[in-house]
Amino acid sequence: MHVSILVDPHRTIGRIDPKIYGQFLSRRRYVADGGLHAPDHPDADDTGLRRQVVDAIAACGPPIVRWPGGCTGTSYDWKDGVGPPAKRPRTIDAHFGYDVSNGFGTAEFVEFCRRIGAEPLINLNTGLGTLREALEWVEYANFTTPSRWANLRRSHGHERPFDVRYWQIGNEDYGHWEIGQQSAADYAVLAREWGKAIKKLDPALQVLAVGGSQQGSQWDYTVLHEAWNSIDYLTAHRYWNFNSGRGVDNYDAIAGVGYLEEQTTRALGELVDLVARDLKTTSGPRLAFTEWNCRDQRLREMTTQWKPIETQYRLVDALAVAGFLNMMQRQCRHVGLATFAQPINVVGMLFVTDDHVVRETVYWPLVMQRHYSGATAVDTWVECDGYSAEFEGRMVSGIPYVDVSSTLDDATRRLFVSVVNRHRTQEALAQVRLRDITPPTDVLVHRLWHADPFARNTIEAPDEVAPTEESVTLPSGTLEITLPPHSYTILELMLDR
Repeated sequence: MHVSILVDPHRTIGRIDPKIYGQFLSRRRYVADGGLHAPDHPDADDTGLRRQVVDAIAACGPPIVRWPGGCTGTSYDWKDGVGPPAKRPRTIDAHFGYDVSNGFGTAEFVEFCRRIGAEPLINLNTGLGTLREALEWVEYANFTTPSRWANLRRSHGHERPFDVRYWQIGNEDYGHWEIGQQSAADYAVLAREWGKAIKKLDPALQVLAVGGSQQGSQWDYTVLHEAWNSIDYLTAHRYWNFNSGRGVDNYDAIAGVGYLEEQTTRALGELVDLVARDLKTTSGPRLAFTEWNCRDQRLREMTTQWKPIETQYRLVDALAVAGFLNMMQRQCRHVGLATFAQPINVVGMLFVTDDHVVRETVYWPLVMQRHYSGATAVDTWVECDGYSAEFEGRMVSGIPYVDVSSTLDDATRRLFVSVVNRHRTQEALAQVRLRDITPPTDVLVHRLWHADPFARNTIEAPDEVAPTEESVTLPSGTLEITLPPHSYTILELMLDR
């Protein structure tokens, strides 16, 4: 398969907000509770965090981390997770129906974020919680005043405020599965009033409202119109199902996720632009994907009896993650924040047990893009064959076999060309041209590939699917790269200054 790729480093799409490389950490069993925070584990440090798990998450360099939910946040009372850990009660997670520890609370979450260089994003409880409780949490976290909740933080040994700048109002409030399900009209008013109240405490705080793109555009349109002046981001959650229990082969749909989701993202961005026109303004909320990943359709981790016993992700799922990251880079005008779901076990990039920490296949595109991407997205044109796939009950045609996002590091003049070859069986001979620039002869090739597109990393073979790095010298004036089938490749080129 022959592919033509033309990159124009002089033609800028926009600046990529690094917050698109964030993580979503829920307080669920085997995630924050027991996966990350496990004070009795031999590898735990003096804060109760498992060192290997912290190091693996830190290697992804997430600029922002969301907590405590997710669904598990809809019943979370923040007061249960403050003060001396030994005095904190075990409580029932009303969504999942099991008891949970509160040893990992606000202070521990913020300190974990600071430790790995991330901004904390706290998800407020609109299920069983109230606006008053939300504002009290903001005061506890951020205020220096001699007031009740700021003083409570001081009494817990934290004189300096935590300075949490990002606050999300609710989680999937449109869903019948959520405690506190609401209509679009009711949630829109709630988001307006909660966002307004939060910004009265501090106008600089960034507020995220729940978007409902999975429910259709009416939810988003209603929330945007009503809460426009009170919010900074409209969120969306995107999951792509596979079923490991029935032998269903939906390789083509999973591999094509980046193309399929780009249509949705572009439409959401245009909806924001439409509402901005209606309201006669040029500025407004950006999009935030606060949960996104592939997931096993059987959702075994949703039961009270579930515990992690095996890895779940295949190489093809890593291609989906790489394609979605490519998409967010290209759509940087609209997308300003994203938190991958999740770091640990439950749709996690890490499989964590008492004895093992295994990096799933989906872990590696997150690491590769974080370390081998520039801050500026530049125009790229691709000519290649395409295919059709069934996605969420509809047939989608015109999915290109090769997906490309190009980014530039302006300071170092390094160009990164991020390429997914979605074809299951054919390698691609890619001719890469740089407009008005002679390509360098030395290219660094970062690649994730395995002969089997369904290969997994396991306890027995934790590095079965792992990236490689190779320095390649090419003839002057040509840049032809062979892309293996079902592979993810980042080309790193040094341009002349």
